[in-house]
Amino acid sequence: MRPTYFADPLILLLSLLSFLLTVSPYLVSGSPNDSLRRKIDIDKIIVNYPTGNADANETWIKGNIPSSLRGRPIILQIPSARLHQYDLFLPHHGMLRKQTTVKDREGHHFRSRFPQFHLQTNDSVYYLRFEGHALKIAQVQLEDRLQFSSLESMRLFRIGLYYGLAIMSVVFNLVFYLIFKDRRFITYCLLLLTTFISFFYEDGMFYYFSKGAWTFDYLMVWNNSVTALIAILFTKYFLDLHAFFRRYRSWYMYGAALLLLSALLYTLTDFIVFYAAVYSLCFLLTGSCIALAIGKFKKDVYARFLVLAFGLVVLTAILYVLYTHIDSSTYYLFDLGTFRLVSALEIISVSFAIIYKVRALQDDNEKNRRELDKYLLAIEQIGTAEDPTERSIPTQGASVETNTEQRISVAERLKLQFDLTDRELEVLLCIWDGLTNKEIADKLFITVSTTKYHIGNLYVKLDVKNRNQVQTLRE
Repeated sequence: MRPTYFADPLILLLSLLSFLLTVSPYLVSGSPNDSLRRKIDIDKIIVNYPTGNADANETWIKGNIPSSLRGRPIILQIPSARLHQYDLFLPHHGMLRKQTTVKDREGHHFRSRFPQFHLQTNDSVYYLRFEGHALKIAQVQLEDRLQFSSLESMRLFRIGLYYGLAIMSVVFNLVFYLIFKDRRFITYCLLLLTTFISFFYEDGMFYYFSKGAWTFDYLMVWNNSVTALIAILFTKYFLDLHAFFRRYRSWYMYGAALLLLSALLYTLTDFIVFYAAVYSLCFLLTGSCIALAIGKFKKDVYARFLVLAFGLVVLTAILYVLYTHIDSSTYYLFDLGTFRLVSALEIISVSFAIIYKVRALQDDNEKNRRELDKYLLAIEQIGTAEDPTERSIPTQGASVETNTEQRISVAERLKLQFDLTDRELEVLLCIWDGLTNKEIADKLFITVSTTKYHIGNLYVKLDVKNRNQVQTLRE
C-alpha cells in the first residue's frame, strides 16, 4: 500500500491548520495595538523588600497597576509553568496584606492554566514574594476580569490548533509505520510526542487539568533531554547515517550518559550549573544533527529539509530560552507563541519530507521487483527453451539452471536465517555476480552511498568483513 492514498488529504488538512495558526494571533489580539498594550502591562522590576526583614531565600517584586485598571476587578497571573509558588501582597493602611489565589468551594485551585489572583484596588502598586529559588525573570499579566474569559478562550483556541496538528501528525506517522515498518516514522512520532509534552507543560495544561495539583518542576529537564536523544535517532534513520553512527557510537553514548546524569543531578540538588549543563548538552547534541545534515546538504534533498526545519527550531528554541531566562523585553518576539508557530511549520515540512522519501523508496522497490521478475523469467526461459542450438549443449543449459536455482535457494535460506530485507537480498545476489558498487547502484536504480549502506548492513548481519567472505557463503 502506497502513501499516495494518504498524502492528498494530509496536505489539505495541514495546509488549513498552518493557515489558521498563522492568522490566529490576530484573532486573539484583535489588533496589533491591543497586543502591544498587553505587553506594556507586563512588569518585571526586581527589588529588595524595603523593611529589611525578608528571608535571604526570598525575592520580592514590586509592580505597577496601570491607571486604566485601578478600581476595577482584575485578574493577576504569571503566565509561566515554572513559577507557581509565590504570594501577592497589596498595600493596606501602611501595611502589606497577603492575598489568596482563587479556589472553588472544595478548597481546590480554580481551573486555570496558572495560579490566579482576583483583586480590586485603587493602589498603584503590588508586591510579589517568591521563595526557594533565585528569580531572574518574572512576567506579570494584569487583565480586566470581564475581558479575561474571552481572551483566554481565544488563547486556548490557538493552543488547540497546534495540539490538533501535532496529534494528527502523530497518528499519521504511526499509521505509516504500521504500513511500511520504516523507523523514520516511529522515531519522528516519538519526537512529536516529546515536543507535544513540552508545549503542554509550557502552556500550563498539566496545571489546568489537575486544578493546580500537577506542577512537575523537573519535567522539562527530563523531557528536553529525551527529545534531544530522539532527535539523534531520527537523524540517523532519516538521512541513512547508520555507518557514521556505528563509527562514532561511543561518543554519542558518552554524550547521552552525561546529559542524563546532569538531569539527575539537577533533580537531586537544584544546582543551577547542572541545569545549564542539561540545556547546553541538549543544544550541542541537536546541533550535531544539523551539522551532519549540512554535510549532505548539496547531495541529499532531504538533508536540506532537515537543515531548514531543525535549524529554525533549534535557533528559535535558543532565543526562547533567552526570552524566559535572560531578558524578556529584548527577546519579546520569541515567546511561546512564536516557538509554537515555528514548531508547526517544522512538523508540516518534515512530515512532507518523510512521506515523499518513503514514496520514492516504494517506487524504487517496485522497479527492483520488476527487474528481478524479468531476470528470473529470463533464467526460466533459458532452462525451458526448445531451440535446437540449446538442446545441442544440454550440459551448459543444465549447469546455468542448476547454478541459478542453487544460488537463489541459498540466498533465501540466508534471508530467513539472518533476517535480510528484500533490498539486502538483491544486493547480495549482485555481489555474488561480481558487480562493483557502481554497477549495483545502476542495476538497482539507487545511489552509490545507498549501496554502501546496504552492503554495510549485510556485513553486520552476515558477520563478514569483505566480499570474498560473502562469496564463500553461496557455497
